[in-house]
Amino acid sequence: MISLTESMLTGVPQVDSQHRTLIDAINRLMEACTQGKGRKQIEETLNFVVSYTQDHFKEEERLQVKYGYPGVTRHKWIHSQFIQQVSTLVRKFQQAGPTVTLVGELNKALGDWVVNHIKTEDKKIGEHVLKSGALS
Repeated sequence: MISLTESMLTGVPQVDSQHRTLIDAINRLMEACTQGKGRKQIEETLNFVVSYTQDHFKEEERLQVKYGYPGVTRHKWIHSQFIQQVSTLVRKFQQAGPTVTLVGELNKALGDWVVNHIKTEDKKIGEHVLKSGALS
C-alpha cells in the first residue's frame, strides 16, 4: 500500500487532495490483488486513471502557468509520457482482458510513477507556488 507521506506533500492543498484520491485508487487495486480480485478491479482503475490524468494534469499545468513555474514545458512532457504509458496499458486491457500480467504492470507503473513523480517533480511545483506567496 502507498501512503501519502510528508515527503510527498506539495503544500498546495488542492494538489495534495488530488494526489490522495489517486493513491486511494491505486491502493484499491493493490488490495483487490491481495484478495485475488485484481482482475475485476483493473478496468475500474484504468478508467479512473484515464479520467484523473486529464483533469489533474490540466490543473497542475494551469497552476504552473499561473505562477510562472520555469519547468512547465518539461513537466507537460513528463505528463504526456505517463499518458502514453497508461494508453498502452488500456490497449493491452482491450486486447487481452484483465490478465495477471497486466495487473502487475499496472500496479508497478502506477505505484512507481506516482510516488517518484510526486516526490520529485510535483514537490518542485509546490515549492515554487509557496515561494510566490500565493498560499499565504
